[in-house]
Amino acid sequence: MQPPTAALTPGPSITYIVYMNGDYLWKKIYPRAVKAEKSFSMLEPKDRILVGLSGGGDSLTLLHLLAFQRIRIGRSLNLEIFPAHIPGIVGGRPLADVEKLSDICRHLGLELLLSKNTLSESVFQDCFRCSQARRRMLFDLAEAHGCNKIALGHNADDLVETFLLNIFYSGRLAALCPRQSVLRGSLILIRPLIYLWKSDIEDFARRHFGRVSTPTCPGAKDSRRLAIRRWLVRLSRNNRHIKRNLLKAVTNTKFEYLPVPFQRL
Repeated sequence: MQPPTAALTPGPSITYIVYMNGDYLWKKIYPRAVKAEKSFSMLEPKDRILVGLSGGGDSLTLLHLLAFQRIRIGRSLNLEIFPAHIPGIVGGRPLADVEKLSDICRHLGLELLLSKNTLSESVFQDCFRCSQARRRMLFDLAEAHGCNKIALGHNADDLVETFLLNIFYSGRLAALCPRQSVLRGSLILIRPLIYLWKSDIEDFARRHFGRVSTPTCPGAKDSRRLAIRRWLVRLSRNNRHIKRNLLKAVTNTKFEYLPVPFQRL
């Protein structure tokens, strides 16, 4: 049985490429996304990529980047993109405006996929539980549409914060993997925004999607990640290169200068 093909609607063409190349914010984020893609072999021939759309600026920017690459190099790679959203309710509000997401996807020549399952209100009280539930639903959608990769919208701020969280609370040098094999190698997670700062993504999202609002997650109000984020803001007031240096440290680790036991190398 052949896996379903990406459902296409009349979408962007070369005019879309010309327009995006003339956007100053695009010129700021696109090269860094391409650097990440090439550094970690994120886009490969015959890839079928499920794009996780939460409805926030990160995921919408991710979708635009991959849609742009689909037009630019997708034909030579035989690349297919499947935007997907996991519905949920937080504080009586839906996670995202599904109609708006569908319109954005149609503009890009894509059809939005929706999970048949919905995230319950209670799952948002626990960050780990919420993450696991979302991931399971994305895995199910990827399998149903014959996708070999899932693209997630984690950015450079997420990478730096996770790096510090692991050091401070787990005693490990570990962070988010830009390319990660899961389910015994049957599926690969990719994070094309991993070199993009949150502030640049937000600027791009506001320009192209207007005001993007998603319900505040109740489980994140007093989280360790929020404490790390505030600490970095305070440090950056005295040295604006703090986060950039942390990103360089985690992506250019010199293991020969770390006291790692020989047996673990």
